[in-house]
Amino acid sequence: MILKHKGFKRSMKLYSEAFKIIPYGVSSNTRLWHTICPTFAPCAIFIDRAKGSHLWDVDWNEYIDYRLAFGPVILGHSYKPITNFVHKYEDRGLVYALDNELEIKVTKQILSMVPCAEMVRYANTGTEATMTAIRIARAFTKKDKIIKFEGHYHGHHDYVLFSTDIKLEKLTKDVRTVPMSLGIPHPIKNLVITARWNDFEGIERLVRRHADEVAAIICEPIMANAGVINPKKGFLKHLKKLCNEHGIVFIMDEVKTGFRLAPGGAQEVFKVKPDLATFAKSMSNGYPISCITGRKEVMEMLAPGKVVHGGTYASNPVSLAATLATLKLLKPKVFKHIYSYGNALMKTVHEILTERGISHVVQGYPSMFQFYFTKAGKAFQEYRDWKHVDTDTFARLQFELLKRGVMLDEDNGEPMYVCYSHSKEDLHKTLEAFEEAIPNALVPKSSLGKHFTLHTGLTRRVSHVGHFT
Repeated sequence: MILKHKGFKRSMKLYSEAFKIIPYGVSSNTRLWHTICPTFAPCAIFIDRAKGSHLWDVDWNEYIDYRLAFGPVILGHSYKPITNFVHKYEDRGLVYALDNELEIKVTKQILSMVPCAEMVRYANTGTEATMTAIRIARAFTKKDKIIKFEGHYHGHHDYVLFSTDIKLEKLTKDVRTVPMSLGIPHPIKNLVITARWNDFEGIERLVRRHADEVAAIICEPIMANAGVINPKKGFLKHLKKLCNEHGIVFIMDEVKTGFRLAPGGAQEVFKVKPDLATFAKSMSNGYPISCITGRKEVMEMLAPGKVVHGGTYASNPVSLAATLATLKLLKPKVFKHIYSYGNALMKTVHEILTERGISHVVQGYPSMFQFYFTKAGKAFQEYRDWKHVDTDTFARLQFELLKRGVMLDEDNGEPMYVCYSHSKEDLHKTLEAFEEAIPNALVPKSSLGKHFTLHTGLTRRVSHVGHFT
């Protein structure tokens, strides 16, 4: 592979400009790279356009995209069958803040695909969806507390932004509920109980101790923000059973897994029907929409005089059109292609690392997975296992791949995603880049170097910037 990377000169210039007028230069903290391990990529890469499985940045570097916007792009960027369908509705108006017929069509489509779905309510983001689901659960049970799991992320609202990313040295034997942001009122901590993932006995003890106070147990069916960690066999059914026994609402957060693992999401794969489920991301191939769905008697709490939910942009016709088009396109051939591609990539990455004697683990599902450098060399069972991975080596490899036109997220907790547009040529180039990148990634000085101060005044570790500018 010939290295043709053009550098990040324009991205760095734009970031320096953005830093002066946008807090920290980004509109989402997760877009700021270097938070795990500083490399000499710019602090934020600015993208010019995307098509199929590829991205082009403002310096005209082309990348095979495995971030896929943190998962929403299930078919491909700017996927013509979807954009063509959406354009028909754009000409009719973008937002009404009134009902439209597409709501009924999309809802019927979701009811036909998602096992737990009896009613559906629409919102715009995953954060809105989980926030509303928790409010519904509290109203339905007349209880206030929730149980969540270490390392599980459910958006950035106050009730769930706890214990998502605790530093290894601050983890204690006893599980603590730790706020992940300033500005979360201290009393809210008392309404959140944190448990360890895949701990059958631990969660049972917590539920029995707090059953009269707990409104909901919320979980990602697969930990998709810290290690792509599967539930142990029977664990999700165990959670459902405990909820049924103690009058607790079981909420499955399928924002990442929904319509990506299978047409019916993780609940189809694991054959567990939650009381409520939240979806976003893959349901529309990237258009802004989310939904809450579940049992009719629970969902009916959304009513005048009961649970308040609203939103000017909720169920706007453009996002609904994209959702309808996407869901109708998610046929078996789509999942067959994604799983075939993902399996080949997982298998070959594992073989490449094994041949070189590099201790690692590759885990997840073919549509969303990740590889990790770890001395243990075995699959993680919970968040605390994942915290022992070598994120420095991963970040160096991520940057070496970036230079070779393959984009992964810098955060090793974030999965690699596969979409229907990924091709055999993409796979070949990815594996070629991977083999080339590994030797450089294993040498710390390859991607880390002298401190470099951008003219924002912000200091970043940047190695020999002149090479790419």
